[in-house]
Amino acid sequence: MKRLFFITIIFGFSCGIPNNNSKLLSKIIQSMYKDFPRIIENPEEFRVQIIYTQIDRNNEQVPIFTSHKFNVVPEKYFYPASTVKFPAAVLALDKINHYESLGLTKDSKLTIGSDRDWMESVDNDTSSETGNASIAHYIKKIFVVSDDNAFNRIYEFLGRDYFNERMWAIGYPDTRFRHRLSIRLSAEENKYTNSFDFFSEKGNRLFSQPSNYSGINLSLNSKENFIGDSYLLDGKKIDSQMDFSQKNYFKLTDQHRFLQQVIFPELFNKEDKLLLTEKDYKFLYEWMSKLPKDSQYPTYPDYKQFPDGFCKFFIFGDRNDYIPSNIRIYNKVGMAYGFLIDNAYIIDTDSGVEFFLSAVIYVNSNGVLNDDDYEYDELGLPFLSVLGQKLYEYEISRERRIPPDFSRIIH
Repeated sequence: MKRLFFITIIFGFSCGIPNNNSKLLSKIIQSMYKDFPRIIENPEEFRVQIIYTQIDRNNEQVPIFTSHKFNVVPEKYFYPASTVKFPAAVLALDKINHYESLGLTKDSKLTIGSDRDWMESVDNDTSSETGNASIAHYIKKIFVVSDDNAFNRIYEFLGRDYFNERMWAIGYPDTRFRHRLSIRLSAEENKYTNSFDFFSEKGNRLFSQPSNYSGINLSLNSKENFIGDSYLLDGKKIDSQMDFSQKNYFKLTDQHRFLQQVIFPELFNKEDKLLLTEKDYKFLYEWMSKLPKDSQYPTYPDYKQFPDGFCKFFIFGDRNDYIPSNIRIYNKVGMAYGFLIDNAYIIDTDSGVEFFLSAVIYVNSNGVLNDDDYEYDELGLPFLSVLGQKLYEYEISRERRIPPDFSRIIH
């Protein structure tokens, strides 16, 4: 197996924040001061964390990683929002392949039962080409427009215990996936998942998965889990911080590494291997980078509602511009409770640029959660967009001895 080279650049940085900040990344961030003085002066207030990984290739095209960090405190809590959909999508393909002998594929028709009063069943999906629901179709929706319902169905297919245990088994023991998204359920209700039936093209039942109950105790392993000054609940203002200790937890270092594992799976240890085929990876790469306007089944024809930057926060998140065809972004974003996150592998096929960039920022100046009054458009998205631009420009100027071969990821 080809060897993976990790080189981490660590330098000191004063200002009362962690001393693991690279000089390069700190300099780039300081260059953003004119546009974002509040954030640059108070990264702690905005809970900013950034990881940037340069990629160089050796003579055999093996990538050499040089990682730069800014203000990264892995155990410091931030709400991961829709970024949890990325591992869910990947693990759904991984789980499907465990049932290959039964004839299951990601495209197999499925139906979902409503095994408890509050559950919703699924018999079809009119947005798919066949009119049927399938794991593949839910994954498409997850990446193109970050569909919450699609994630919830994947969560139910995986089951909470499997979702967590499989992540732990492949090298992410700190992850805590506790709940569905955009559905107000109790912690106990989120332990239950719906039953599934899978069918062949001829309508024969291939596999039945019963309703599942999670028995694992997901211990608390994050810090600073109380956020904000107050929050709204059923229209009533609660004058205390909001407790995120029982919310999903997916730290930025794990998000960054998981993306690297999906983009360069051959570099990871055998025990960390995902049970994915080359066809699965091609499917992931296609839909991770696909823009809403280019998607068919599901289709999103309204460009004003779904511009190119809709789920591409770095470089394009604050604008309605078309993304040039030479730039591709393989990523998953998140946006909720004032948190904005992007975890991306960005390439430029014309210039040979490639790099990983992950970042989180919290923009909620009034300190109230659940009031939908966050500074996403005014501050958060522009910050992530400019951050992506600055690093892309730096990458354009950075000398590479060997141009990267993108043939495996672009089809």
